[in-house]
Amino acid sequence: MLLQSKLGAGWTDYHWMMETVWLENVLDHQPARWLPPNFPNYDDFLAAVLEEALKQAPQHLTAWKWGPEQSVTIQNPVLGKLPILRRWTGPGEVSQSGSEYTVKAAGRTYGPSQRFTADMANLDASTLNLVTGESGNFSSPYYMDQWKAWYHGYTFVLPFSKTAVENSTAHRLLLLPR
Repeated sequence: MLLQSKLGAGWTDYHWMMETVWLENVLDHQPARWLPPNFPNYDDFLAAVLEEALKQAPQHLTAWKWGPEQSVTIQNPVLGKLPILRRWTGPGEVSQSGSEYTVKAAGRTYGPSQRFTADMANLDASTLNLVTGESGNFSSPYYMDQWKAWYHGYTFVLPFSKTAVENSTAHRLLLLPR
C-alpha cells in the first residue's frame, strides 16, 4: 500500500534487492513523505493494511497455511530433470516456513545452506547440519541424510575436542599418499 500510493497500478512490478530494508526503515522512522495521502498517521495506515490482509485471509485462520505461499526447491539441477533419477536427487519442491520478512529468511531460490550454533562455553555442545547432507553423490547414503533435520528445524551435535570426536566416531576414512 506504500508503493501503490506512489506508483499506482504498476507497484506490483517494482522490486529491488534492499526492499525489506527499505520497508523496515519506513516503518521504524515513519517519514511523512511515504505516508499515503488518505491517512493522517502511520497507526491508521497500519490498521488499514491489517484490514486489507485479513480480507485475503481464509475465514478460519486454522486453515491459513504459510507453506504453500513460500516453497523451496531442492533438486539436482541436471539429474532432477530425469524422471527415473528425480526421486533420488532431492525432495523437489516442498512447502516451507519463512520468507524475506521472517527470522528464517528463506524463499524459493535462497535460504540457509547450513545451521551452525557454537556453544562457546562448551564447544562439544555446538551443533551443525547441512541442507541435504554430507555427500554430493546421490548414490551415497549420506546424500540426503540431513534433509529432514534441516527442513524440520532440528540439528546434530558437532563434537569439537579430540575426546568428543573419538567418542562419537562411527567410522573413519583414512586417505594416505602413494
